[in-house]
Amino acid sequence: MTNDQMRPNRFGRWAKARHLYGRIIETLRAGGTVTVATATQYTHYRPKHIDLFKVTPTGVYVQHGKRWDCIDYCGFRFTS
Repeated sequence: MTNDQMRPNRFGRWAKARHLYGRIIETLRAGGTVTVATATQYTHYRPKHIDLFKVTPTGVYVQHGKRWDCIDYCGFRFTS
């Protein structure tokens, strides 16, 4: 693969997702609360919900029932 064939910011989304996931897990392990806000609702996650989050090269996901919802473009509030 040559430089001309590479897509700009190819690994940017993966790096951003790992950083966000790390911050979420760090806050929950410290006993804090993570609030995820969309345009219509917000949800508080506490340390017992730590297993509901996962990270992949396509983004950060939270489990809702049997499906996984991408939360990359949501608003976040981290409280301890």
